[in-house]
Amino acid sequence: MRKEILIVLTVALSTFFSFARDSSFGAGPKGLDELKKQKGQFKTTLIRPDADFSKYAKIHPRRVLLQFHGPEQKQDQATTGSMVRKKSRGAPVPEGEDLATFRQIITDTFVGELGSCELVELVEGGGPETLFVRAMITDIVTDIASKSGKSGKNPKPYSVQGDITFDLIDAQTGIILARVGESRKSRKAGDSVEPPDAGPEWVNIWSWAEQAAADLRQELERVLSEDRG
Repeated sequence: MRKEILIVLTVALSTFFSFARDSSFGAGPKGLDELKKQKGQFKTTLIRPDADFSKYAKIHPRRVLLQFHGPEQKQDQATTGSMVRKKSRGAPVPEGEDLATFRQIITDTFVGELGSCELVELVEGGGPETLFVRAMITDIVTDIASKSGKSGKNPKPYSVQGDITFDLIDAQTGIILARVGESRKSRKAGDSVEPPDAGPEWVNIWSWAEQAAADLRQELERVLSEDRG
């Protein structure tokens, strides 16, 4: 028998924002079935056909859902049939300082990219003319915990993969206007990429998060520009 350990962590995007707990977070936004497929920056680009993005001038990031896919456990029966032992397989989930650093890198790239969008203003709460942005990164697999703390002058960068999804939601009605996302795996960052303050071992994860955030910003700019003419 195999058991998948899914650890769900709810993360505040930044101390700059003040978030209230949302008990309906896991239930999904209203109007998801009314979205239609379009071409965009992500493999999955779903947009509400009657959405008018021209009326939105503000954007408010909501909390991020991080869901880690931890080690699988397999039970093996001994040849005598009288003993059962458990074996762990897969990468362990990062904890403590490693988890905090991972969380902060996601936060910094997401907030930084949204803040650079000149078509909307980054705000602290909901209200008229405001879009909520909700990010979900699920089924995350990373080797942070298995590599962290190992000695060496040039530590091997960590890797990560997961399903990244962004929702654009009307702040007043709670109706979803767009959903974009896809499964992404980190790759070796180019030599021109500056390592994050956390250290060179985090550079591939930073690049992974930054590219997803940049694609979200471009997708947001596209729909805003099209509806504004």
